[in-house]
Parts: sequence; structure tokens; C-alpha cells
Amino acid sequence: MKLAHRSVLLAVTVASSLILMLCTHGPTVRAQQGKGKPKILKSTSSGEVKQIDARLQKLQDNFEAESKAIIDGYERSGQFDRAKFLLEVLLKLDPSNEDFKKRVTELEDQLLKTTEFDIKFDAASDWTPVGTVQKDKLTRVEASGDYKLIMTAATVTADGFPSDNVMQDLISRVPTGALMGMVVTDENQSGKQPPEPFPIKSKLEFTPKKEGVLYLKVNSPPGAKCVGDLKVKVSGVTRAS
Repeated sequence: MKLAHRSVLLAVTVASSLILMLCTHGPTVRAQQGKGKPKILKSTSSGEVKQIDARLQKLQDNFEAESKAIIDGYERSGQFDRAKFLLEVLLKLDPSNEDFKKRVTELEDQLLKTTEFDIKFDAASDWTPVGTVQKDKLTRVEASGDYKLIMTAATVTADGFPSDNVMQDLISRVPTGALMGMVVTDENQSGKQPPEPFPIKSKLEFTPKKEGVLYLKVNSPPGAKCVGDLKVKVSGVTRAS
């Protein structure tokens, strides 16, 4: 976690925890002196309690206002990732806050747009690298257009098309003819485990569990001929050189 994110998390956690503690446990807290008897507290009038409650409410209002001001500042300066991080921290403290949820979604869209690019994808292409995806960072792939899938005289047994080799066979868990993706990580390249293709179709948003290179391919049977191009828009990916 970056230093700025750690600082934000610490500040928000301390402030919100203090407010939460006072709101939920304030009336029952009693001061004690070491291991001795509880200290006898002076009775407090209802008027004094109301004044204290008012100060607590003011503290909470100021905290929320300052947090929103910081988020707005990050957003204006283009630091969408920091604004989103702070909002997600606040959302964990207040999971039912619909305003926070909406703003997180809006910031995700803004973050994706800053890395958005289009590619012309030849449907006949083999697995093609398009860029690097980051761990725990939202990625979006959108595809439009059409192409022709022409079946040729391939030899097929009663078992159908082979699907053992993810690099060249038909992928059984992806619709035939659909655009699919595959994230190749260091573990895949070292042979520890094979990469797992997944369907993209016309649109997919996903959050990679590991950093790796995103590859695209049309799921066509061995021996088939694909004619045409797809327009693919990719976001949240560091474009391949």
C-alpha cells in the first residue's frame, strides 16, 4: 500500500473510531484509578449532556465535511485512485451509504477512461497480447462488430473438437466464436500452472487477482477460418508496446 493511502487510512480510522466509540459507548464509560475503586463521578445535568452531545455531533459533521472536501480535492486534481481509496474506507464504515456507492462507481469509470484505448482485432489472430493488468485493479474490455466464422473440412471424432490445449484448441467453457481473454502471470510462464481462458463476449469487467499480461483470442474450432475484424476497447490496462 502506498504511503499516501496508509496515511489516509490511519487518519480516517482513528477519527471514525473515536466518533463511533463516543456515539455507542459514551454514556456508559466510567473512569477508574488503577486497580482501586471506581472514581465517583459528579452528576451531570441534562443541559450539560446535551451540550456535550452537540459537540460530538459537530465533530462528526466536521469529519464528514472534511473527508468529502479531501475527496473532491483529489478528484479535481485527477487523483482518482486516492479519492476512490478514501471513499472505499468511508464505505466500509458506513456500508449503507448510497451516495458513497454511487461516487465509487463514478470514480471507477473516470479511472478506466484515463487508460482507455481502442484496438482493431483481427478475428483470425492467435492469442494476442494487448497489455498488462494490475492486481486488484478494475479492468474493462468491450468488443463490437462482427466477423465470419467458416467451418472447413476438419477431421472430428464423435467426441467433438479437442479442448485439452488452451493455446490452440476449442475452449469448452467459452461459447464458440466468442471473444475470450487470458491473463498470463509469472507462474504460468514458469510452468507451475496453465493460464485459464475466460469469456469476454461483448463486454466484461473483472479485477485480476495477480498482475499479468492480458491476451485476447476468438474461440474458434481447430481448422476454422475467421474473416473480419472486431473493434475492442480496453480500459485499466497498461498498453503493450
